[in-house]
Amino acid sequence: MNKKLVGVGVGSALIAIVVWTAFLMSFAPHMLNFSGKVGVDLETKSIHATVTFYKDGTLYCQYHHAGVVTDIGDNMTIFWFSGDTDYKVSSMEYAWNITHIGIGDQGTLNSTITVLPGEWNRTAITTWDNKIQSTINFTTVIYPDAGGPYTADCIGLYINATGNYLWAYDVFDEVTNIDETFTINVEFQVTVSHS
Repeated sequence: MNKKLVGVGVGSALIAIVVWTAFLMSFAPHMLNFSGKVGVDLETKSIHATVTFYKDGTLYCQYHHAGVVTDIGDNMTIFWFSGDTDYKVSSMEYAWNITHIGIGDQGTLNSTITVLPGEWNRTAITTWDNKIQSTINFTTVIYPDAGGPYTADCIGLYINATGNYLWAYDVFDEVTNIDETFTINVEFQVTVSHS
């Protein structure tokens, strides 16, 4: 038997084993991702809203709950990652960020909604803070106008100043008779978790 041919054969076999092992190792995270063990989690626990109502400068009530990402929010997030228009957003929407917080009077809320029911105010986000690994807070202050009184029991994050682009929402106990003597502080905390 030719020792040179045996050496080439053994060398080729070792190279094939190394290449195959490297392939499997690089493919393993993708296999885990299919089973939900690796990836981005935007479930209810990842969105929290704190809504604080003041009347004439005095604390009136405060609520803190877990929120819900809408179907638009899910699709926009996947589109941001992939740029794939199969996620029902256009290339124009791909460039949009979360910029506004709206408040409304709850009707029927579920993940398919695109705008808050009974929305009576949409205000630009004033700060993006707590920007640490996988977390960001969106805050603003809503000043009701003299057109009230208003009722409120839902709050939401929007991708745009106008239009039906609700990214996430939360609900709270109904507050009535909201007028220009109120100020409403809103904070949404969004956390992307890895599982």
